[in-house]
Amino acid sequence: MKISLNWLKTFIDIDKTPEILEQILTGTGLEIEHYETVDSVKGGMKGLIVGHVIECVKHPNADKLNLTKVDTGSGTLLNIVCGAPNVAAGQKVIVAPVGTTVHPIKGEPFTIQKAKIRGEASEGMLCAEDEIGLGESHAGLLILPDSLAIGSSVAEYFKVSSDIVFEIGLTANRGDAASHLGVARELATVLNIATKKPAFTQKSETSHPDIKITINDTVACPRYSGVVIKGITVKDSPEWLQQRLRAIGLNSINNIVDATNFILHDLGQPLHAFDLEKIKGKQIIVKQANAGSKFTTLDGKEHTLKGHELMITNAEDEMCMAGVYGGINSGVSTTTTDIFLESAYFSADVVRKGAKTHGISTDSSFRFERGTDPEMTLTALERAVQLIVEIAGGSISHHYIDVYPTPLKPFSVVLRKASIEKNLGIQIPDATVEKILKGLEIKIVSTDSNGWQLEVPLFKSDVSREIDVIEELIRIHGFNHVPLNQHLRTSLNYKAESNERLIENKAGTLLQGMGFTEIMTNSLSSDKHYTDKTQLVYISNPLSTEMNVMRQTMLHSGLEAIAYNKNRRQHNTHFYEFGKSYRQSNGQFKEIEELVVFASGNKAAESWEVKSEKADYYFLKSAVNRLCSAFGGQTGVATIHAVDGEVLKAFDIKDDVYFAVIQWKELCKQAASLKFELQPLPQFPVVRRDLSLVLDKSIAFKSIQTEINKLRLKNLTGVNVFDVYEGKPLADDKKSISISFDLYDHEKTMADKEIDAIMQKLIQQFETSLNAVIRK
Repeated sequence: MKISLNWLKTFIDIDKTPEILEQILTGTGLEIEHYETVDSVKGGMKGLIVGHVIECVKHPNADKLNLTKVDTGSGTLLNIVCGAPNVAAGQKVIVAPVGTTVHPIKGEPFTIQKAKIRGEASEGMLCAEDEIGLGESHAGLLILPDSLAIGSSVAEYFKVSSDIVFEIGLTANRGDAASHLGVARELATVLNIATKKPAFTQKSETSHPDIKITINDTVACPRYSGVVIKGITVKDSPEWLQQRLRAIGLNSINNIVDATNFILHDLGQPLHAFDLEKIKGKQIIVKQANAGSKFTTLDGKEHTLKGHELMITNAEDEMCMAGVYGGINSGVSTTTTDIFLESAYFSADVVRKGAKTHGISTDSSFRFERGTDPEMTLTALERAVQLIVEIAGGSISHHYIDVYPTPLKPFSVVLRKASIEKNLGIQIPDATVEKILKGLEIKIVSTDSNGWQLEVPLFKSDVSREIDVIEELIRIHGFNHVPLNQHLRTSLNYKAESNERLIENKAGTLLQGMGFTEIMTNSLSSDKHYTDKTQLVYISNPLSTEMNVMRQTMLHSGLEAIAYNKNRRQHNTHFYEFGKSYRQSNGQFKEIEELVVFASGNKAAESWEVKSEKADYYFLKSAVNRLCSAFGGQTGVATIHAVDGEVLKAFDIKDDVYFAVIQWKELCKQAASLKFELQPLPQFPVVRRDLSLVLDKSIAFKSIQTEINKLRLKNLTGVNVFDVYEGKPLADDKKSISISFDLYDHEKTMADKEIDAIMQKLIQQFETSLNAVIRK
């Protein structure tokens, strides 16, 4: 949202620098993303001065050029080559001396340099209006009045003005600040100065005109106001109004549309002007849309209505999507002479739903979605009528119409002094509290020793509780008034809870330590990737066929990232991503949270220290096992695949790719149940014993672990395979596995007798269950 400093000054007298205003507004929660200087004429005509042409002769080497000597008041005449057909001695003209940057209407700005043109020196430029951003004409030089002083500023003559425009990142809860009036209120409260409210000559009286208004949905539209203005002339807006709108990035349309845009940004109340002749039956009806009906907006786009939209209709047709966009057949045109001007209060959620459904975002919907002021409808009409009559002529045909069947009431809040101190940790003087409340237009109904009874105005739609008012106080009072305590006190929570965000951070850190890089890919995919399309979740209005479904697997988006990197010679693509896959069955939609890991290329970057090895299934399995073990995920949470060659071919990937899917919710559940225990450092020596087992080749180490676990040996603290041998003198169907066993007792040094007893149990178990032979 853009706010003009010059515009703000119509509400408050302020002389603070932009830097200070940035600090103040950001401190109140209206974060200034940036600010810039905006000139009424591009470039501000900086450096351009009035010159007097003393001499003008033909260029000796060019038929269409002239040599001029120009007096700019410096005491030395400037030699300037000029190609304008109307240049002549005795003229007062606009001069851009060497070093001046000019800003043409078309093209990029450029700086005037000393030059030789066809062999003759030129020390500046004589300017046409399009060359300095003043107009479109390039027919010749812009000739100035003889009365102007030589060397005087051209910007002063044309009354060029500069403005500072702030870009505010307005949050969704700050509808009260979505206007110059709202921002001025914030500044005035912080600086303890008064705001200037505009004076109106029109009075908001009501009567019964020939337009009938009916509200069928008073929840979505509690209040609807309007007025008929007849005898207007639609034309260009005056320069001051165009300049106001240009400063905040709006193009001028015509005086009626510009007036409604001005009120919207001035007071925060959207207005809409209907051509009175196009209101059939002289009726305005506010009601829900008819599902399936077609509605064409002002931009010429046709929309199929869903039925939840709030529409403004006449006796026969829909004219406007309330709070969002006007219809193409009811707007103001150059032939319009009579208008009906709407000023209403629409429910924020209804406007937002309608705007998002149809992908429409307007300045009007931006305000309504954040909450406007139901008490502003008539005030905005009064201001608009005064402006329109001033710039477009005409007069109001009837008094103001105001349909407000059940007036909304301000929020009633009790503010306790004890609550302020409890929540903020500081005491704010009563006088300061009351000053802030007054500045924010929060009415103090009564006061006592414990606090205040308040009425919060409806334009502060997010301030309905005591804690909300306290937030308002500290916003304005300033967080810098809250001291930092030297002692930090906190309480420990011993309850074991699953913090998925914390687990995600730890998992990401672990994967990064193993050489994987996090990626973020699009959840939208193409149905061409899937042969079975029965479970796909299709998009209602896809942007393209490449993004017409929600992804059923995160494989394809990951392969796109791998292909993108490999095409840029980044071949070792080890990626991971936290995300969701989507599917549907029998009309039921399902989201599945997953962590996916990809491995392709070499295991590590090329180095003289380490031989390059291709990443394979076991490389990825090792990484996934480490990850799952760190969070207690032993079984059933991960699957690992080698991506099919045909799939890789579709993505033009020539290297093998391995892909692991980890069911994230299941891993988090196991992580939550994982017990954390602290153990003292070993006080006694750890004993190691080794065994070499001759087994059938078909027996995996996992079977050996199973047999060890059956014995439940409390003193066995570690098992490790350190050698596997196949070959002579062993039989062809046999192998030898060498295993080390770590034994430890927390209470004493283990004796040989105890150690031998444990080893004998292990040997007996291996011989009995695995038919093992112990190599001596």
